[in-house]
Amino acid sequence: MGGFRGLPAGLRSRHCTRWRRGQAGMAVISVLVVVAVVAVMAAALMARQATAIHAAQAEQTLVQARWLLRGEISRAQVVLRAEAQREPSTRLDGLWSRPITGKVVGSLDGEPARVFSEIIDEQSKFNLRNLLTADEVDPTEAATFLRLCTLVGVPPEQARHIVRRVVVSLVAAERRVEAAGSPSPARIERQAQARAVATQLGLPQPLPSQEEAPRLRTLDDLLSDHGIEHAAIERLRPYATILPIRTRINANTTGPEVLAAGVPGLPLERARALVQTRDRGQWFLNRGDIINRLQMRETLDPAELRVGVTSRWFRVSSALRTPHTTVLMQALLHDNKESLPEVVWLREGA
Repeated sequence: MGGFRGLPAGLRSRHCTRWRRGQAGMAVISVLVVVAVVAVMAAALMARQATAIHAAQAEQTLVQARWLLRGEISRAQVVLRAEAQREPSTRLDGLWSRPITGKVVGSLDGEPARVFSEIIDEQSKFNLRNLLTADEVDPTEAATFLRLCTLVGVPPEQARHIVRRVVVSLVAAERRVEAAGSPSPARIERQAQARAVATQLGLPQPLPSQEEAPRLRTLDDLLSDHGIEHAAIERLRPYATILPIRTRINANTTGPEVLAAGVPGLPLERARALVQTRDRGQWFLNRGDIINRLQMRETLDPAELRVGVTSRWFRVSSALRTPHTTVLMQALLHDNKESLPEVVWLREGA
């Protein structure tokens, strides 16, 4: 304002008016800038709040889905318990083997929630835990597994990789203390066979005294070994499993490939014929019935036949679906045939 004093009054008035207008314009611009900043901050806060709300809703939906799937696992436990009370052997004509397809079990986010579920007999498969016994490679089970790999198209080198991975992860779990005194001749012969098989598979001799890899729970855990290919695991998946203890193959639920692998000298075509006859209703009654129907008395040692007619290990695989959501859950159940089956482990995902 001091610069206007030497001007005529009229000119000074016009300059003052322009200056005030300029100041007013700057104020308006400042106000607009402030309003824009506040609007941007408000929009960011609203977006953040909306994201938090959506996350909370998604978490709530997931929790509800988990409970619905746990209900399906509870249903499977009840079905298996009822089946054990009805029939001592485990057969494919049992209620447990009937899948659930699209049953509405509730609603999620206002949409009907449908469950797809099946109970799988894990003893219909070869149990990789059988490869090791008393801190040694089991020669009989190793031969069974190698035959199975040949039948289903798993390359020999991949089969050897899998055996090595199983052995180094379970050797401590199977270790036992030798009784005092000299081992029996049968024990000495078995140890020699175990060492020969271990050498054939490229395993160190003696076997490690401690586990050298994490414990295995599912076939997917084998993929942590860089020498094992995903394609080999996918080929093996329908025919093999990993269970906490050694088990027998159930002849009433297994497929021809596993049966042919589990019975030395049984051709695959003969195994297919036996399975077809079985599935038409001629179920195996006991181990003696299996031996009789194999018609291999001259070549088969009954003591080496690790096949039975009862199962205690089952996997429940369930999917809960809505138009916008799919949640998967799996559980391993142990059925002791005396009480409700126990959930050994539970996991989400395929």
